[in-house]
Amino acid sequence: MFVAAPIEHTYLLQMNIRYASALGALFSIAIVSLSACNVPAAMGEASSLIVIVPDTLWGQVEEPTRTILEPTIFTTRNEKQYEVTSVDPTHPKINELRLFRNVVVFGTAQDPIIAEVAESGGINLSDFQPGRVFQVRDVWARGQTVTAALLRGGGEEVTSWVAALPSVLNAIDESYRAYVLRKMYATPPDTALAQDLQRRFDFSLQVPQVYDRVVRGTDQGDSLVIVRNDNPDPSQLIRSVLVTWRPKVDSLTQGGAFEWRSEIDGTQYNVAQRINDTHSNAIYFKWEGRDALEVTGIWEDERGNFPAAGPFIVWLVDCPTRTYMIDAWLYAPNEPKYEYMLQLQEILSSFRCASMNE
Repeated sequence: MFVAAPIEHTYLLQMNIRYASALGALFSIAIVSLSACNVPAAMGEASSLIVIVPDTLWGQVEEPTRTILEPTIFTTRNEKQYEVTSVDPTHPKINELRLFRNVVVFGTAQDPIIAEVAESGGINLSDFQPGRVFQVRDVWARGQTVTAALLRGGGEEVTSWVAALPSVLNAIDESYRAYVLRKMYATPPDTALAQDLQRRFDFSLQVPQVYDRVVRGTDQGDSLVIVRNDNPDPSQLIRSVLVTWRPKVDSLTQGGAFEWRSEIDGTQYNVAQRINDTHSNAIYFKWEGRDALEVTGIWEDERGNFPAAGPFIVWLVDCPTRTYMIDAWLYAPNEPKYEYMLQLQEILSSFRCASMNE
């Protein structure tokens, strides 16, 4: 639930707002898959967007395109969710550049590149009105997604380009999150862990089998469970989620979340973590009908002799007989963090206490 700058909403709320806005827009999205025969594998990062556009038109639409398609999130600093690169269709290396994993095209139904994408997906453009956004898989490369926006002609290309951008972002973001989840669950979910946690500790949590499990305490005391993935190397990447609980607390507060987290981090994490609350954020919400609070912020190495830091997300959930704290934190130095924050958000969203709806 990390926020886009400026910090106003949690990430989960932003996702919901973005989708609601897109669904209420005039642009609908069709996603078509194509059999990926006789095409090379896609290249590049999934967060890199290759926009194929004439240089003359790009000069008129670059600013709004970057504003919409390069939203920022705050992790330990502001960072772009996606990176946009424009490529003129007459570029001498266009056949190579259009092999990237995420390609974006705009045009009227008469534009050759729009017609080519539609034909690849078996789409009849006569069925679509200007403003329609659609996606086709594996057009020029395996594992590729091409997002296309159908523009109005007659001198309205720029206006309709700008109007289509929110729906284009929505389509890209949905595809990207689906990609992240497929990548995350390349190893199957650990259903045995979820069942064991349900039986022993009255809650469940779903993680891929590659996550290690640590259980400390007893069923009756202040027990806690840690699931952690530090592959390929803990010096490069750590994704950790800790769940602990207490008898029902009187109220869910940001200060209480910070205090609770501080009591455990020095003994339960690989390094003691000081909370930097300069960019912290808190929001109340309902989780499966239960009162809940989300607090986000930055952790730093408390010892101060190593510049380790990263974002964290804490959930406090008021379950029938206990209050649970779920603390997800990330260490990914010098790496874009959007993908990993989505993974942690997915794990948080899998939390259930035994009697969620009682």
